[in-house]
Amino acid sequence: MTDTVVVIYSGGMDSFTLLHLARARGYNVHALSFDYGQRHVRELECARRECSGLAIPHKVIDIRALAGVMAGSALTDNLAVPEGHYAEESMKATVVPNRNMILLSLATGYAVTAGAVAVWYGAHGGDHAIYPDCRPEFVEKMDAVCRVANYEPVGIDAPFMGSDKGAILAEGVKMGLDYSNTWTCYNGREKACGRCGSCVERLEAFANNGLSDPLPYEEAS
Repeated sequence: MTDTVVVIYSGGMDSFTLLHLARARGYNVHALSFDYGQRHVRELECARRECSGLAIPHKVIDIRALAGVMAGSALTDNLAVPEGHYAEESMKATVVPNRNMILLSLATGYAVTAGAVAVWYGAHGGDHAIYPDCRPEFVEKMDAVCRVANYEPVGIDAPFMGSDKGAILAEGVKMGLDYSNTWTCYNGREKACGRCGSCVERLEAFANNGLSDPLPYEEAS
């Protein structure tokens, strides 16, 4: 029997690639998504469709009640989403306080319930400049804690920790993945804005791989 892993699956291109990588490596995958009041909630629609099509067990946990203790981010509050690259200081406005520690804790509980050996999440090298909970030291310490927090040790794995978004996309292209069923833009509008940090990095990844993004963008209209 294959080992089971819980993949934190937002519906974005990184976690989409991660989900398929876990399957390609022979793991029995359980997908876990979170509704934390993010304005780009349509990424959850992508996650539902993908898991349904692959017949992957998928849970969506509503943690919007935690909004009062995860406040102050442009992703959840009535603040303007900054435009530009992730390397810019303005992108700190998109940090949701303690988000990944909370999500990984909940995912670890689910992993114990599902008999999973690990939780996978899509932190990558391009996140390091802005997001403290996507850096190697955070992953190492969360892994250590989650291995002793229950009778059943659960590892915390971030397979893309040493990769940027271009390398992640290249991995997905090798697997023949279709990125039309992913959503990355921080603005939850009909088309991707093409200007927020998430869009800028996504478009760079496609350009660096000599590809066109299948998503429609406002800038192109």
